[in-house]
Order: sequence, then C-alpha cells, then structure tokens
Amino acid sequence: DKNGKFAISLKTAQKAGTVLYVTATDKAGNVSPARKVTVLDKIPPGAPKVNKVTRKSSSVTGKAEAYSTVYVKAGKKVIGSGKANKNGNFSVSIKKQKAGTVLLVYAKDKAGNVGKSTKVTVKYK
Repeated sequence: DKNGKFAISLKTAQKAGTVLYVTATDKAGNVSPARKVTVLDKIPPGAPKVNKVTRKSSSVTGKAEAYSTVYVKAGKKVIGSGKANKNGNFSVSIKKQKAGTVLLVYAKDKAGNVGKSTKVTVKYK
C-alpha cells in the first residue's frame, strides 16, 4: 500500500521452522535483496490424553504432542515433568498421591506454547 505495508496469502500453511525468502519488485522491475523469514510456531499443543492414575501410581502416562514437555501439577505445585517421545508417548515420575487428589497435566512445546490442562482425579484402585 502507500505506506509500504503488505500481506501475502500462501496457498498452504507452512510448518514451523520453514525458511521463506521474501523480495519486493517495484514498478520499474527492480527486485530487492531477499529477506529470510522463519515460520514461527504459535499453536499450543492439545490437552494431553492421560491414562488412569491410582494411589499406587508412581508415574503419570499418556499421549501428548511429540517432543513436548509434559508437566503434572497437584494444586499449584508442579510435582513432575518429562518429555514426550517422537510418537507423543510420555511417562512422568511422581510421588504416590492420595485417592481423590486432583492432578492437572499439560504440555509445553519447543516454541514455548502451553496447551490446555487435562484434569485427572487419583483413583483408589
């Protein structure tokens, strides 16, 4: 536009980490040097799927975004964290919790985006 602002629509969404090169061409056909732009990840991971947790469990397991870090909170305190593997499977070591304790399990991706928590109540058995 008259202020030099522009927007480009892409045919398909680009994956985070993709490198794009942008140039501008004026009315006379002069092309600017290319500017390197890296696509950022702005999408938070989904809420983890968590397997049953009992008072005898010493870990919380389930599935989250691949390579994300999974956190387990009891109240306001993080009681454990661990990495999801390339398939999204995770196992977070925790101290055994009393039945009825509410745990919140969430994932944080490599870009620092934090997803929604999954609420899990510790079962007696």
